[in-house]
Amino acid sequence: MTKKLIYLVVFACAFTFVACDKENGNEGDISVSKNTISAKWEISDNNSPYASFEFNQDGSYIVVENVEMNMRSSSVISKASLFNSNSLRAAKTRSSESESNLSPIHFGTYRIEGNKIILSGFGLIEVISITAEEFTFSFTLEATGQTNSFVANKSAEPISSSSRTEMLCRTWVIERLTDGNNNDINDDGADIIGSIVLFSRAGTYLVLYGGEGGEAGLSEWKWANSQETKLYYSWENWTDDWSDNIVTITDLKSTSLVIEEYDWYWHLSLKK
Repeated sequence: MTKKLIYLVVFACAFTFVACDKENGNEGDISVSKNTISAKWEISDNNSPYASFEFNQDGSYIVVENVEMNMRSSSVISKASLFNSNSLRAAKTRSSESESNLSPIHFGTYRIEGNKIILSGFGLIEVISITAEEFTFSFTLEATGQTNSFVANKSAEPISSSSRTEMLCRTWVIERLTDGNNNDINDDGADIIGSIVLFSRAGTYLVLYGGEGGEAGLSEWKWANSQETKLYYSWENWTDDWSDNIVTITDLKSTSLVIEEYDWYWHLSLKK
Protein backbone atom coordinates (compact mmCIF):
# COMPACT_ATOMS: atom_id res chain seq x y z
CA MET A 1 0.00 0.00 0.00
CA THR A 2 1.45 3.38 -1.00
CA LYS A 3 1.97 6.21 1.49
CA LYS A 4 -0.66 8.28 -0.33
CA LEU A 5 -3.26 5.55 0.03
CA ILE A 6 -2.42 5.10 3.74
CA TYR A 7 -2.91 8.85 4.35
CA LEU A 8 -6.29 8.72 2.62
CA VAL A 9 -7.42 5.76 4.76
CA VAL A 10 -6.30 7.45 7.99
CA PHE A 11 -8.03 10.72 7.02
CA ALA A 12 -11.27 8.90 6.16
CA CYS A 13 -11.30 7.06 9.49
CA ALA A 14 -10.65 10.25 11.44
CA PHE A 15 -13.42 12.09 9.57
CA THR A 16 -15.86 9.24 10.21
CA PHE A 17 -15.03 9.22 13.96
CA VAL A 18 -15.56 12.97 14.32
CA ALA A 19 -18.81 12.88 12.35
CA CYS A 20 -20.18 10.03 14.45
CA ASP A 21 -19.11 11.80 17.62
CA LYS A 22 -21.07 14.91 16.60
CA GLU A 23 -24.12 12.87 15.64
CA ASN A 24 -24.08 11.22 19.06
CA GLY A 25 -24.12 14.65 20.67
CA ASN A 26 -20.86 14.20 22.58
CA GLU A 27 -19.44 17.54 21.56
CA GLY A 28 -20.44 20.38 23.84
CA ASP A 29 -22.73 18.31 26.06
CA ILE A 30 -23.76 19.98 29.33
CA SER A 31 -23.94 17.79 32.39
CA VAL A 32 -27.32 18.33 34.06
CA SER A 33 -28.55 16.28 36.99
CA LYS A 34 -30.62 16.75 40.14
CA ASN A 35 -27.37 17.23 42.04
CA THR A 36 -26.20 20.08 39.82
CA ILE A 37 -29.48 22.02 39.73
CA SER A 38 -30.80 21.26 43.24
CA ALA A 39 -30.80 24.77 44.76
CA LYS A 40 -32.64 28.06 44.75
CA TRP A 41 -31.47 30.19 41.82
CA GLU A 42 -32.20 33.91 42.13
CA ILE A 43 -32.43 36.33 39.21
CA SER A 44 -31.11 39.79 40.04
CA ASP A 45 -32.49 41.54 36.94
CA ASN A 46 -35.36 43.70 38.17
CA ASN A 47 -36.97 43.54 34.72
CA SER A 48 -37.14 39.75 34.77
CA PRO A 49 -40.67 38.28 34.93
CA TYR A 50 -39.34 35.76 37.48
CA ALA A 51 -37.56 36.25 40.80
CA SER A 52 -36.29 32.71 41.36
CA PHE A 53 -36.27 29.12 40.15
CA GLU A 54 -35.83 26.41 42.78
CA PHE A 55 -35.25 22.69 42.22
CA ASN A 56 -35.35 20.04 44.92
CA GLN A 57 -33.86 16.55 45.03
CA ASP A 58 -37.28 14.93 45.22
CA GLY A 59 -38.09 16.21 41.73
CA SER A 60 -40.19 19.25 42.61
CA TYR A 61 -39.79 22.83 41.42
CA ILE A 62 -40.87 26.22 42.77
CA VAL A 63 -40.89 29.28 40.50
CA VAL A 64 -41.66 32.68 42.00
CA GLU A 65 -42.77 35.54 39.79
CA ASN A 66 -41.12 38.93 40.16
CA VAL A 67 -43.54 41.42 41.70
CA GLU A 68 -42.96 44.39 43.96
CA MET A 69 -43.37 43.23 47.55
CA ASN A 70 -44.32 45.13 50.66
CA MET A 71 -42.85 43.15 53.55
CA ARG A 72 -44.96 44.73 56.27
CA SER A 73 -48.72 45.10 56.31
CA SER A 74 -51.17 46.05 59.03
CA SER A 75 -53.31 43.05 58.11
CA VAL A 76 -50.57 40.56 59.01
CA ILE A 77 -51.62 38.54 62.04
CA SER A 78 -49.09 38.76 64.86
CA LYS A 79 -49.21 35.07 65.77
CA ALA A 80 -49.64 32.72 62.84
CA SER A 81 -49.84 28.94 62.79
CA LEU A 82 -47.63 26.61 60.81
CA PHE A 83 -50.55 25.34 58.72
CA ASN A 84 -53.48 27.40 59.99
CA SER A 85 -55.75 28.59 57.20
CA ASN A 86 -55.86 32.01 58.89
CA SER A 87 -52.37 32.48 57.46
CA LEU A 88 -53.74 31.89 53.98
CA ARG A 89 -56.72 34.16 54.52
CA ALA A 90 -54.40 36.92 55.71
CA ALA A 91 -52.20 36.38 52.67
CA LYS A 92 -55.23 36.56 50.36
CA THR A 93 -56.31 39.81 52.01
CA ARG A 94 -52.89 41.35 51.56
CA SER A 95 -52.75 40.13 47.98
CA SER A 96 -56.10 41.72 47.15
CA GLU A 97 -54.78 44.99 48.57
CA SER A 98 -51.57 44.67 46.53
CA GLU A 99 -49.64 44.61 49.80
CA SER A 100 -48.72 40.94 49.88
CA ASN A 101 -45.27 39.66 50.69
CA LEU A 102 -46.19 36.47 48.84
CA SER A 103 -45.42 36.56 45.11
CA PRO A 104 -47.32 34.47 42.56
CA ILE A 105 -45.94 30.93 42.89
CA HIS A 106 -45.72 28.00 40.48
CA PHE A 107 -45.18 24.52 41.90
CA GLY A 108 -44.94 21.09 40.32
CA THR A 109 -42.61 18.27 39.33
CA TYR A 110 -39.75 18.33 36.86
CA ARG A 111 -37.77 15.83 34.83
CA ILE A 112 -34.42 16.09 33.06
CA GLU A 113 -33.77 15.08 29.47
CA GLY A 114 -30.22 15.86 28.34
CA ASN A 115 -29.73 19.59 28.83
CA LYS A 116 -33.48 20.20 29.09
CA ILE A 117 -35.52 20.52 32.28
CA ILE A 118 -39.24 19.99 31.74
CA LEU A 119 -41.38 21.75 34.35
CA SER A 120 -44.71 19.94 34.33
CA GLY A 121 -47.62 22.20 33.44
CA PHE A 122 -45.41 25.27 33.24
CA GLY A 123 -42.58 25.33 30.73
CA LEU A 124 -39.24 24.16 29.36
CA ILE A 125 -35.74 25.14 30.46
CA GLU A 126 -32.75 24.65 28.15
CA VAL A 127 -29.49 24.84 30.05
CA ILE A 128 -26.84 27.02 28.39
CA SER A 129 -24.23 26.77 31.15
CA ILE A 130 -24.13 25.90 34.82
CA THR A 131 -21.47 26.16 37.52
CA ALA A 132 -21.56 25.81 41.29
CA GLU A 133 -22.75 29.41 41.61
CA GLU A 134 -24.21 30.56 38.26
CA PHE A 135 -26.95 29.17 36.04
CA THR A 136 -27.56 30.47 32.49
CA PHE A 137 -30.61 29.15 30.67
CA SER A 138 -33.51 29.88 28.37
CA PHE A 139 -37.09 29.33 29.49
CA THR A 140 -40.10 28.78 27.25
CA LEU A 141 -43.47 29.35 28.87
CA GLU A 142 -45.83 26.51 27.98
CA ALA A 143 -48.96 28.67 27.90
CA THR A 144 -47.69 31.21 25.37
CA GLY A 145 -44.57 29.73 23.77
CA GLN A 146 -42.63 32.87 24.71
CA THR A 147 -38.89 32.28 25.30
CA ASN A 148 -36.56 34.38 27.46
CA SER A 149 -32.98 33.93 28.60
CA PHE A 150 -31.85 34.34 32.20
CA VAL A 151 -28.73 34.39 34.33
CA ALA A 152 -29.33 33.28 37.92
CA ASN A 153 -27.10 32.94 40.97
CA LYS A 154 -27.38 30.29 43.65
CA SER A 155 -28.78 31.65 46.90
CA ALA A 156 -27.05 30.88 50.15
CA GLU A 157 -28.30 27.68 51.77
CA PRO A 158 -28.98 28.57 55.39
CA ILE A 159 -29.88 25.00 56.35
CA SER A 160 -26.82 22.87 57.05
CA SER A 161 -26.72 19.33 55.72
CA SER A 162 -27.57 16.52 58.16
CA SER A 163 -29.56 13.30 58.16
CA ARG A 164 -32.59 15.06 59.70
CA THR A 165 -32.34 17.96 57.27
CA GLU A 166 -32.31 15.55 54.34
CA MET A 167 -35.35 13.70 55.71
CA LEU A 168 -37.30 16.91 56.34
CA CYS A 169 -36.44 18.61 53.05
CA ARG A 170 -38.99 16.81 50.92
CA THR A 171 -42.57 17.22 49.72
CA TRP A 172 -45.23 16.10 52.21
CA VAL A 173 -49.01 15.73 52.39
CA ILE A 174 -51.00 16.57 55.54
CA GLU A 175 -52.98 13.45 56.48
CA ARG A 176 -54.39 14.08 59.96
CA LEU A 177 -54.70 16.63 62.75
CA THR A 178 -54.97 15.14 66.25
CA ASP A 179 -54.88 16.11 69.91
CA GLY A 180 -52.49 14.75 72.53
CA ASN A 181 -54.59 11.59 72.87
CA ASN A 182 -54.40 10.89 69.12
CA ASN A 183 -58.04 11.84 68.58
CA ASP A 184 -58.82 13.50 65.26
CA ILE A 185 -59.61 17.20 65.39
CA ASN A 186 -62.33 18.05 62.89
CA ASP A 187 -62.95 21.74 63.51
CA ASP A 188 -60.12 24.28 63.27
CA GLY A 189 -57.58 23.15 60.72
CA ALA A 190 -59.63 20.31 59.26
CA ASP A 191 -59.86 22.20 55.95
CA ILE A 192 -56.08 21.90 55.59
CA ILE A 193 -56.08 18.09 55.41
CA GLY A 194 -54.74 17.06 52.00
CA SER A 195 -52.58 20.17 51.63
CA ILE A 196 -49.05 19.84 50.26
CA VAL A 197 -46.07 21.05 52.29
CA LEU A 198 -42.47 21.42 51.14
CA PHE A 199 -39.33 22.24 53.13
CA SER A 200 -36.05 22.87 51.29
CA ARG A 201 -32.40 23.39 52.21
CA ALA A 202 -32.60 26.87 50.74
CA GLY A 203 -34.86 27.74 53.68
CA THR A 204 -38.00 27.68 51.57
CA TYR A 205 -41.25 26.71 53.22
CA LEU A 206 -44.24 26.20 50.91
CA VAL A 207 -47.83 25.25 51.68
CA LEU A 208 -50.16 24.36 48.80
CA TYR A 209 -53.60 24.56 50.41
CA GLY A 210 -56.01 21.89 49.21
CA GLY A 211 -53.32 20.00 47.28
CA GLU A 212 -52.41 20.29 43.59
CA GLY A 213 -53.78 23.48 42.07
CA GLY A 214 -54.60 25.05 45.44
CA GLU A 215 -53.64 28.45 46.79
CA ALA A 216 -49.93 28.64 47.63
CA GLY A 217 -48.16 30.35 50.49
CA LEU A 218 -44.37 30.69 50.46
CA SER A 219 -42.18 31.61 53.38
CA GLU A 220 -39.05 30.65 55.34
CA TRP A 221 -37.88 28.13 57.95
CA LYS A 222 -34.75 27.17 59.87
CA TRP A 223 -33.75 24.86 62.72
CA ALA A 224 -34.38 26.26 66.19
CA ASN A 225 -32.01 24.01 68.14
CA SER A 226 -28.85 21.97 67.57
CA GLN A 227 -30.71 18.70 68.06
CA GLU A 228 -32.91 19.63 65.06
CA THR A 229 -36.09 18.72 66.92
CA LYS A 230 -37.58 22.22 66.75
CA LEU A 231 -37.92 24.63 63.83
CA TYR A 232 -38.74 28.28 63.34
CA TYR A 233 -41.13 29.34 60.60
CA SER A 234 -42.07 32.76 59.29
CA TRP A 235 -44.98 34.16 57.33
CA GLU A 236 -43.17 37.48 57.06
CA ASN A 237 -39.75 38.58 55.89
CA TRP A 238 -38.17 38.31 59.31
CA THR A 239 -34.65 39.53 59.87
CA ASP A 240 -33.51 38.35 63.28
CA ASP A 241 -36.42 37.49 65.61
CA TRP A 242 -38.13 34.21 64.85
CA SER A 243 -38.94 33.30 68.47
CA ASP A 244 -42.72 33.81 68.22
CA ASN A 245 -43.22 31.04 65.66
CA ILE A 246 -41.68 27.74 66.72
CA VAL A 247 -42.88 24.12 66.50
CA THR A 248 -41.58 20.74 67.68
CA ILE A 249 -40.96 17.73 65.45
CA THR A 250 -42.04 14.76 67.54
CA ASP A 251 -41.45 12.14 64.84
CA LEU A 252 -39.38 12.25 61.65
CA LYS A 253 -38.84 9.26 59.41
CA SER A 254 -38.14 8.84 55.72
CA THR A 255 -41.85 8.61 54.88
CA SER A 256 -43.65 10.18 57.86
CA LEU A 257 -43.53 13.41 59.85
CA VAL A 258 -45.37 14.58 62.99
CA ILE A 259 -45.22 18.23 64.07
CA GLU A 260 -46.51 19.53 67.40
CA GLU A 261 -47.84 23.08 67.68
CA TYR A 262 -49.77 24.25 70.75
CA ASP A 263 -51.77 21.11 71.64
CA TRP A 264 -52.13 19.97 68.04
CA TYR A 265 -50.24 17.26 66.21
CA TRP A 266 -49.97 17.46 62.43
CA HIS A 267 -49.40 14.06 60.76
CA LEU A 268 -47.79 14.19 57.33
CA SER A 269 -46.77 11.50 54.86
CA LEU A 270 -44.27 11.65 52.03
CA LYS A 271 -45.90 12.78 48.78
CA LYS A 272 -45.82 9.99 46.19
